[in-house]
Amino acid sequence: MEQSPFILHILNGDFALKLWEQCNFQGQSLVWKETYLEGPLPETDDPALFRQARAQFLSGFTELAAAGIDSCRLYHHLQQMDETVLSLSSDSELMLWFDRCIFDQTILMRILYLLKQQKAPLPRIFLYCSESNCLKLDDFKLGYEQKLRLLPEDLDAAARAWHFFQTRDARNLRQLAKQEKFTTLPAMKQALLRCADEIPDSDGLTRTQYQILQLVAAKKSSFKEIFTGLDKFEEYPFLGDTACQRYLDALVSKGLLICEQEYYSLPNSSFPA
Repeated sequence: MEQSPFILHILNGDFALKLWEQCNFQGQSLVWKETYLEGPLPETDDPALFRQARAQFLSGFTELAAAGIDSCRLYHHLQQMDETVLSLSSDSELMLWFDRCIFDQTILMRILYLLKQQKAPLPRIFLYCSESNCLKLDDFKLGYEQKLRLLPEDLDAAARAWHFFQTRDARNLRQLAKQEKFTTLPAMKQALLRCADEIPDSDGLTRTQYQILQLVAAKKSSFKEIFTGLDKFEEYPFLGDTACQRYLDALVSKGLLICEQEYYSLPNSSFPA
């Protein structure tokens, strides 16, 4: 009897995992837990050096520190994710489940970049990309039949996208979005344009940070008002609540926001009663 190929499913988020589990797919799952939109992305092809810098940065997250998750533990987590992908044989199958927000699309870039670096023959790689910014149960039920087979040229394009994102090259991200068709990476083109806006400008600020300042200037002063208000700027919202808090803290540390009694204001403006 012919043995079925090993199948690895990669997705983002524990909520997506719960939906995936309801579908009883063949194979194993891997939730890719990283956030490439924040922190350093060392310009190196050495995965160990990259993981060291990422682990050190992620260990500063309040929620991880409170759970006792240190940089050593984070490094091993990142290493396990990388090695799980890179250990796939040519007779195995990789199924990627992602949505259209830039949080997911940067993860997709990174995974395809890692595979592109492989010297060994690659597994069969498939992608299902949701039409929205959040995978739903119907996506998993229908997506396996609607998946797209990724070819070497798709990995080439994603690797170039990752390089420009990693090097904070907004101009070339926009240029790549104009030049590349991304036929089987349906959300990548728009994601590159949005990623370019998240690269700090000459004042050291990203589009999201400007949007936060705009909301506060419009008297959206509580965390809830700011967090929910950010979604209105985005076709595919991507910022989680803990990440939003880090963005606010960074603006406070720069002196561009003042926080008092859990309300935010611009310098020299009055606080809500």
